[in-house]
Amino acid sequence: MLIKREYHCLIAGLPDLFFDENKTTVTSSVFREELQLQLSPSDYKLVEYLFLPFDNWNLLNIISENNNAYFYPGTISKKDFEFQFSPENEKIQLPEYMIEFLSRMKDKELKQTNLEGENILTTLFYEYALSCPNLFLKNWFRFELNLKNVLTAFNCKKHNYDTETQLIKIKAEEEVYSFLIDNRLKADYFEELIPFHEELFKIADSNTDLIEKEKAVDKIKWNYLEENTFFHFFTIEKILAFTIKLLMIERWMKLDKETGKELLDKLIDELITSYEFPAEFSLTK
Repeated sequence: MLIKREYHCLIAGLPDLFFDENKTTVTSSVFREELQLQLSPSDYKLVEYLFLPFDNWNLLNIISENNNAYFYPGTISKKDFEFQFSPENEKIQLPEYMIEFLSRMKDKELKQTNLEGENILTTLFYEYALSCPNLFLKNWFRFELNLKNVLTAFNCKKHNYDTETQLIKIKAEEEVYSFLIDNRLKADYFEELIPFHEELFKIADSNTDLIEKEKAVDKIKWNYLEENTFFHFFTIEKILAFTIKLLMIERWMKLDKETGKELLDKLIDELITSYEFPAEFSLTK
């Protein structure tokens, strides 16, 4: 049995790193750089999975020549991306799913097929992510994918869009996909397939405004992370969950600073108590 590395000092020191009145809160990019220094190479590789969606966005932006703002939390710098597509580079070296994407899009006019390109890249990314070697991370990406597809299916129904062209189809999650394609938008069908299925379907079927709906969805994500790291005290799973929450907070800081501040306060509060061993497991009980 493979024994996992434990990062006692790193996890115990997170409150000091993130809650210093004399400094601004560290960004996800800076935090990732810190993790690169402190984690084993194999564990840091798992962290990189969480930043690949930003690389996906940057890749689409570069090859479509949209000139949108570059997302710096990504693992591939703008300079490195530009070198990959420069004439002096003889062989593109990118994650395998990106190379597959470029191969598929070679004969397409991407400027005219932005949505198609995005769907292809997203599908390839999730296929890649669902093959990652860490069970917690694999299950997270599965949960995230199914959550996205459920919300998309409800939006398609509401706005009369073609569901089949909008959903992300992954072989490993064909059962969920099939139910959604068949318009079986009832929570009961997904009881064994999607965690927090009842809460998710209530939100998806509600008429609340977009911001409130996104807040509710992120609350589900947060609760999922809490539930699935309860027994992980100092291992990489705790750090992965923390990174996901930090990216969530960073997004809300841009969308709604009040919500972002609330989530940051919640994160700090969790950090302060997370490395106190639960009372029911105390050896002195």
